[in-house]
Amino acid sequence: MNTVDICYILVIYFVTTAAPECLKKSITKVIVNGVELDGLIDTGSSITFLNERLAEVCRVEVKPYQGKITLANSALSTDIAGCGMVSLQMQDHIYPNFQVLIMKNLCSDFLIGHDLLTSHSSLEIEFSGNRAPLKICSLTTAKVPAISLFENLTPDCKPVTTKSRRHTEADQSFIANEVNKLLDEGVIEPSKSPWRAQVFVVKGDNHKPRMVVDYSQNINKYTLLDGYPLPRIDDLINKVSQYKVLSTVDLASAYHQVPILDSDKPYTAFEAAGELYQFTRIPFGVTNGVPAFQRNIDSLIKEEHLEGTFPYLDDVTVCGTDQEKHDQNLKRFLAAAKKYNHTQYRKV
Repeated sequence: MNTVDICYILVIYFVTTAAPECLKKSITKVIVNGVELDGLIDTGSSITFLNERLAEVCRVEVKPYQGKITLANSALSTDIAGCGMVSLQMQDHIYPNFQVLIMKNLCSDFLIGHDLLTSHSSLEIEFSGNRAPLKICSLTTAKVPAISLFENLTPDCKPVTTKSRRHTEADQSFIANEVNKLLDEGVIEPSKSPWRAQVFVVKGDNHKPRMVVDYSQNINKYTLLDGYPLPRIDDLINKVSQYKVLSTVDLASAYHQVPILDSDKPYTAFEAAGELYQFTRIPFGVTNGVPAFQRNIDSLIKEEHLEGTFPYLDDVTVCGTDQEKHDQNLKRFLAAAKKYNHTQYRKV
């Protein structure tokens, strides 16, 4: 990776002088250019760091770094001494020519961030606690064909760049963090599109802020509605009422898992945190996001021949005439969701 190509915001959670004893469970041995170090796994950091005092010991050629860093606490700051390429080994895995940032006063010899962790399918850390395992799934791309959101546009369709929107300082900070999260998960990417929508922050009934992209003034004006039907609620109720046992499964942030065509991505471009980005997966707010996703989940149900399974967008009701049949149907649906890489959790 070239230094000048680094344009994302970094998030760092541990910047102290020494690793607390309570973090020992998250430390693993790493070998950097042949030197064995303690590597602290930090799921809150978007990138990997090496302690400056060890850069010379590990024979790292340090080059200037010009990226932007955002700390978890905006009142804190830290100095980046530069960046460098290293030969890295962790357990039985080798990562040749891996870029690390060189940080002063790092809490560990080596801090392992998302750029390294996400190259693996999962991460297991044993804490020896009494509770059942806690599984946290990132929003990986669903294993389904990329869909088209803008197949039918009006003849007068032309790029629109909406005027930049002003935000409060609090909203600016929230938007920057949301953009960083979406970048880390691969939901968005930097864009050079002639289109530009604006974002704003809304608060729902739970008073939690949410970043929304307003497509009403650009691509939605030129998009013809996809006629694919949504299930009728009364029909779903009638079907479900025929069963005795049911569960509801929420496909967590399912829109942000379904990939879209490369040719569609520029239409989704939006301005945020002073940059232009575009979606790589279905964004909220576009005209045909809802029917496109419903078609996708309906296809999954049909292709896997799932019984007693009724989807309404990202909520899927799985039913059975008795507990045994319900459990069989639920097991088959969860297996299908895993097969297609849909992140889910059981609600009821």
